[in-house]
Amino acid sequence: MSLSMQDRKAQVEQADTLCLRLFDTWCESRSLTPLAYLMHGWPLRNTSMERLRRLQETLKDLRAYHEDQLDCEALSMLDALFVCLDAVIDRSQPPVAMRLAG
Repeated sequence: MSLSMQDRKAQVEQADTLCLRLFDTWCESRSLTPLAYLMHGWPLRNTSMERLRRLQETLKDLRAYHEDQLDCEALSMLDALFVCLDAVIDRSQPPVAMRLAG
């Protein structure tokens, strides 16, 4: 299913808002590891599929390897962020590295 440009823009804006909230929360609590992961893919200077996929994969790694450093609020925001990004990312296109290798 493909999103309209307006729906895509709304989902990306929602994802950006969630990232900003995570940034503020983690800055305030001085949570350096989560901040480092977030800053690896955010801020969103562009909203290409590759950039959005990189943000999502990086934050999924954060959750997989450092979940003990995340509180319930952060986990909830990450879940909401993943829903937004899933709606936008075209899964029919392989990641850039896969396309280049083939």
